[in-house]
Amino acid sequence: MVKKKQKKIEKKSGKTVFIVTAVALIIGIFIFWAARQDSNRWEVPDYLVGRWISSAPDYQDRYLEINNVSLIFATGPTTVTTYFITGITSIAKGKEIAFTFECKDVQDIAYQFFLNYQPDNGGTLFFKNQPQIKWMKEPS
Repeated sequence: MVKKKQKKIEKKSGKTVFIVTAVALIIGIFIFWAARQDSNRWEVPDYLVGRWISSAPDYQDRYLEINNVSLIFATGPTTVTTYFITGITSIAKGKEIAFTFECKDVQDIAYQFFLNYQPDNGGTLFFKNQPQIKWMKEPS
């Protein structure tokens, strides 16, 4: 009887562990990246979209228009300024919702606008620094 030499089968466990770890790391980085992309998304709530006017005497010829991409301020019959929305955050405080609009103007200068929304009586807006000036949504 002739004995055959048995070859030792060497497992390349070190290499396999490295590959599995690398693949898991790449998948983890992709999931983290995708989650960050999702967290950067924002949307203007439908109840804010429209033209807002004030009954305050000094603001009779002014309006604020909010759409899905910009805030438009009319400060007179011929003066209109547009700010493009780059982000929105909101915090609910009881029935009131505080919004921070991150915007840029046409010259790429960054601005923040702080607006509070109250849903009562069809909804009113006011700027954080001007709580006495109420803005009502113009009927469409």
